[in-house]
Amino acid sequence: MPRRRSQQQLSFVLDDSSEDVGPVVPEPRRREQRGRPLDRSARRRRAALLVGLAAGLGVLGTAAAVVVTRDGAAHDDALETVRSSEGGIFDLAYAPRAEWSVDRDEGEPFTVGDLLVIPGRSGTVGYDLRSGDERWRLDDLTRQVCAADQVHAEGTAEVSAFVCLGQGEEATTARLVSVDGAVVAEVKVDPGRGEVVAGPGGTVLQATRDEAGAAVRSVDVRTGAVAWERRLTVRENVQDPLCATEGDAVRAVHRSGTVAVHGCGVLSYLTPGGQVVDEPPTMVQVTALGNGYYLRSSGTAVAGPVEAVSTDGTVLWRNEGLVLGEGARDLMAPHLVLLDQGETLLAAHRDGTTAWTAPVAARQVLVRGADVVLVQTADRETVALDATTGEEQWRRAAGPASGAVSHRVTGTFTDGFSALLVVPAAPGTSSVTALDLATGDLRWTQEHTGDPYELVAGGGRLLRMDGAEVTAFG
Repeated sequence: MPRRRSQQQLSFVLDDSSEDVGPVVPEPRRREQRGRPLDRSARRRRAALLVGLAAGLGVLGTAAAVVVTRDGAAHDDALETVRSSEGGIFDLAYAPRAEWSVDRDEGEPFTVGDLLVIPGRSGTVGYDLRSGDERWRLDDLTRQVCAADQVHAEGTAEVSAFVCLGQGEEATTARLVSVDGAVVAEVKVDPGRGEVVAGPGGTVLQATRDEAGAAVRSVDVRTGAVAWERRLTVRENVQDPLCATEGDAVRAVHRSGTVAVHGCGVLSYLTPGGQVVDEPPTMVQVTALGNGYYLRSSGTAVAGPVEAVSTDGTVLWRNEGLVLGEGARDLMAPHLVLLDQGETLLAAHRDGTTAWTAPVAARQVLVRGADVVLVQTADRETVALDATTGEEQWRRAAGPASGAVSHRVTGTFTDGFSALLVVPAAPGTSSVTALDLATGDLRWTQEHTGDPYELVAGGGRLLRMDGAEVTAFG
């Protein structure tokens, strides 16, 4: 049974004996004027300056309002802002220390809001991410596969429930579980209509192949009704490796703001509401732009044409390049499509107009901040570019390679002021380094033993999820 451990019992993921150079005082920035933090509580109060996103996040170039306050409510609002950011970690001024740990059951842990959920053979348990205390336990929800929406449309409310799937002898039981630990809805789903997977907004998805071709449907767990169902294009005699490995299997998955269905001769991208955006004849990746449109690009690591399309497939604009991923993203960062064009990085607004170009061979986006875009180059250098103009702000060279170990950054996090980078250092170890986003100065560094992908962000915290336990740092 999962149990909370005291801090004294913890085996630290981040080595306390490693270098800690202390906080570096940055120059005044556009978002705030900061002096040297005096203590941890003072730093947290100052971090409340993050609060106050302006309404209308769906509008390009959204302005962010900064509210300066020290009361507890503002602290909670600031935490919520960071928690909602991709890779958001609250307060990276100092190296984190392990605060609590809970045993991991056999299920896959995940976070939703300020909750850590661990499904397993002994039930499904919700833990408070701030304290590690057990909030609730559902003993009858054993051996569940649970998931919450991790990507949401801008302006939507915070996720208040998640879907759990339990396999039965004749049917799959889908349950909608609130973050308070109550099962608010339950429905039996016929597995004959395809593998059941969690979908967006409290739904489950099923894709199947039949005599007429292929189809995908969405079932609303709240009502048990079919929300939508669509027939899909099936291409015969295609050179598709899935034909040899998957046979007739067709699978649906919800990711990057779309519903993707793939199988032998089947590749379709739909909106969460079931409208087909694209059914490309060759490998193409479709992701949501966040403004009601979708970005269609090469599904390989080779640069090619990039198109923004509406839900009916109308091409709104075109460009060339390899679309770079989001990395860790401050919610105050401008919305830019970043395209690797070889020796040049192009930043485009979501309407297709060019924001700026930079003579940088960027291969990976590390952090998108309000003031800077942090990238890693083909030479493994870390380069900060002004988010408005593309002008280079600072550059740091990569450390020496250790044998055949790649120095590609494997994990990125931010609190809006610092970038936390996880980089393989030697077999079985990684360096965890915090850089000041404004200056590039080293804030602190520590060594991590184990899989670097075990470090994740959840609820504004840095978490380690290994095979035995989940550890929270603060």
